[in-house]
Amino acid sequence: MIVITGASGVLGRALTEHLRATGEDVVALSSADVDLCDGAATSARMKQLSPRIVFHVAGRVHGLGGNSKYPAEMYFDNIRINSNVVHAAYEAKAEKIVAVSTIAIYSSDAPRPVSEASIWEGRPHASEAAYAHAKRAMLAQLEAYKSQYGLAYSYPIMTNIYGPHDRFDPLYGHVVPSLVAKFHAAAQNGGTVGIWGTGAAERDFIYADDAAIALAMIAERHEGPINVATGKTVLIRDIVSMLQEVSGVQSVEWDATKPDGQLVRDYDISRLNDLGFEPQVSLREGLERTYEWYARAYPNVRV
Repeated sequence: MIVITGASGVLGRALTEHLRATGEDVVALSSADVDLCDGAATSARMKQLSPRIVFHVAGRVHGLGGNSKYPAEMYFDNIRINSNVVHAAYEAKAEKIVAVSTIAIYSSDAPRPVSEASIWEGRPHASEAAYAHAKRAMLAQLEAYKSQYGLAYSYPIMTNIYGPHDRFDPLYGHVVPSLVAKFHAAAQNGGTVGIWGTGAAERDFIYADDAAIALAMIAERHEGPINVATGKTVLIRDIVSMLQEVSGVQSVEWDATKPDGQLVRDYDISRLNDLGFEPQVSLREGLERTYEWYARAYPNVRV
């Protein structure tokens, strides 16, 4: 049996669907099933399920605005969730845990393209430091549990994931779902789309279905840290241009008083390439799918 935490989110849903399509017996856990901030409840549920593999996808997640506004919450909640799930996987005698991390763990001063060797070099970027430190701490815990208990682990370091079932929060969400919500609102009601920053930041975006395929491959063939990205960066202003075309909304207003965050994020994906992974969904196609899904699901979407 395979257990997935955070199964109601953008990546958790895609991973659940992918693994079930390949014939795996999957238990998909969301916050409605167990409070992962409760260590006793988490261990009890995991022991009851007795999984062979745990995919730990759950976490307290915000975009740039939320990370800046709620740093204490981001640190404390993620420390509790990660610590509880890793310990519960050990107590349940799981063969392996695939514990999802984030490229926010890397320092903005790390040599580019950033490789896994740079995880502990320098401080994470200030805009996401609390979240990043919680994810770094999870790696330290995984290393300790591997050393003392023999718990095998993979530590996928995920680039920006997007797709259906994301949190489409226009204020505190990640860049793509936030923009999708704003462009859809403008398409429905008219008006101008307000956008943080200048659009000069570069990011690597991966569609959720492709990310799920990568995680399944990693679970089978890799141990330790591994970057999960497409290997291609794009300017935020190019994302905006694509969404202008997809939505039909042309009126946008950039707010240069708001931060861009780290300007360039590109990653060495040689370890992932060695597994044979290649993304199947282009950025333009992924944005179209995400926008169309949101338009169909609205207003019953997560924010």
